[in-house]
Amino acid sequence: MSVTAGKTSTDLDVRGRCQQWQKLASLLTRAAEQQDWDQLRKVDMAMRQRLEQAGRAQDPAEQHARRQLAEAHRLALHKVVSARDELAGRMNKLRQDKEGLSAYELTKLSGE
Repeated sequence: MSVTAGKTSTDLDVRGRCQQWQKLASLLTRAAEQQDWDQLRKVDMAMRQRLEQAGRAQDPAEQHARRQLAEAHRLALHKVVSARDELAGRMNKLRQDKEGLSAYELTKLSGE
């Protein structure tokens, strides 16, 4: 095992993976807060790919970083669902308003 400044290469690998998970968590959070859905989709895809490649985390520090990533993902998903529901509500209201306006116009035309 190689040693670099008192750290083993395994320690450095774990630290690098932890930083990777923290960076992805930060990117997920930022994209969700900014409602940048395209960026959120890209980060989500990158996260999934990296998690598949990394396999199971053995180190407690990496497990902690992954739990933080999972929490960031859960919160981002909550923002997506909330935005979707809000948009669906607005679309439904527009549809109802349009139907009401059409009915009013028909009534107005039939009275002339």
